[in-house]
Amino acid sequence: MKITDMTLEDLFLLAKKGSGTAFEQIVIRTENEIYNLALSITRSREDAEDATQETYMRLWKSLEDYKGASAKSYLFKTARNLSIDIVRKKNKHEIIDLDEAIMIEDSDYGLRPDEAYIKKLTSAAVRECVYSLPLPMRELIVMRDIDGLTYSEMAEVLGIPEGSVKSGLFRARERLRRLIIEKNIL
Repeated sequence: MKITDMTLEDLFLLAKKGSGTAFEQIVIRTENEIYNLALSITRSREDAEDATQETYMRLWKSLEDYKGASAKSYLFKTARNLSIDIVRKKNKHEIIDLDEAIMIEDSDYGLRPDEAYIKKLTSAAVRECVYSLPLPMRELIVMRDIDGLTYSEMAEVLGIPEGSVKSGLFRARERLRRLIIEKNIL
């Protein structure tokens, strides 16, 4: 089996045995998601980059302790905790450029310039609404709707029951929907 075809859990186990190539593949597969989560918490590109880098440094140091649990949850939990620590230490709430807040690749080919501009403004306004949510709601939306974590992975990362994840996500989406309607975005 090629290393690019391996599951994340298999890559963790291979990296645990000392494979730098497997570790590199872990980073390649997960760095955007980890960065997005860190950015949603820290709201600072620099701090998100630091949290992302520290997540992988900690992973490398702690691979020998990995027991085969959900690799994605393990990484997200580490990134989340590091990001929260950074915010606590700096105790800041910077506003960042919302176009860079969530790394979304837009495919605007074929749109007229005015349509592309409206799409960009709408995307920025929606991201602004996401970032105006309280951190617990923002985390749920980013983890599920942007990074694609399963409910069970989210529950493991957050240390709460799966039912609480589902109900919290419902409330977060409902609050986001109300904000979008309130601001006449869509």
